[in-house]
Amino acid sequence: MKLLIDDHGRRVRKLRLSLTDKCNLRCHYCMPIDSTFMDESRYLSAEDYFLILKELSDFGLEELRLTGGEPLLRRSFNEIISKISLLPFKGIGLTTNGILLDRHLEALKENRVHFLNISLDSLDEKNFHKITRGNFLNKILKNIEEAQKKGFLIKINVVAMRGVNDHEIFDFVNYSQQTGLEVRFLEVMRIGHALKDQKDQFISAREMSAHLRTRHSLTPVSQNLDSTSFNYLLDNGAQIGFIASESQPFCGQCSRWRLSADGILRACLLKDDGISIINKSPSEREVIFQTLLGMKPNQRPVEVTHAMNVIGG
Repeated sequence: MKLLIDDHGRRVRKLRLSLTDKCNLRCHYCMPIDSTFMDESRYLSAEDYFLILKELSDFGLEELRLTGGEPLLRRSFNEIISKISLLPFKGIGLTTNGILLDRHLEALKENRVHFLNISLDSLDEKNFHKITRGNFLNKILKNIEEAQKKGFLIKINVVAMRGVNDHEIFDFVNYSQQTGLEVRFLEVMRIGHALKDQKDQFISAREMSAHLRTRHSLTPVSQNLDSTSFNYLLDNGAQIGFIASESQPFCGQCSRWRLSADGILRACLLKDDGISIINKSPSEREVIFQTLLGMKPNQRPVEVTHAMNVIGG
């Protein structure tokens, strides 16, 4: 098997696959409330996804994560996962805000989508509405509970923001203790709509972990070398992780590419440039794959202006 390995020895084995740029929330760090979205005629079809992913699996792609926008808004979602589940991936995951999760749990289970990353930035109804401009907290919490009962492997993602939800850090620790779910705190990134507030709202993983140590002892938990998070087990049983993309970037071990819903393959979340793989032959796409290996930065770019919901979070 010919593997996708760049000049820095990084092997691409994971893909973040965006199914749509649409979302049913308007989180203030992600998009404006009056966002407009691309016409669905530009979306890759289920067959497009299958063919592209089949080729990438032949080059050693092992793990796939479905993203958006909110991927469960894609009308052909079930058709897409029924096709890609036929491919020999070791793991298929989904990143979702959880609002529509109850409608798809059976289809997800039937099609080997066992790993769920659920975005949840507040456990307080008023604060949840302030951050997301939506009133879905109770429904999301109920859907998380239902998914956990059905045996899905769930991680909770919290974008931590100073003066916005950093006062809830210990609430999330208690939530992890009570539910047994891993909670990961993400540093707010210098991407797109977040740029205007990022400097004021940024709180580092180091500061958050120091804050946790005022009440708990933290025992490190080993992770794969290309993991995006570093994790701890707390003395109360809570499982806490940090994704420190800003303060402790992991570019040197990154193993991910990203494919947007309109067929732009990118080597990095923080790079504007990408290559369209629509209407290309397998041999043309192979050339694109090799070209993209040379486009993956070895050091973290400072910022990027494109919208998070377009490239796939």
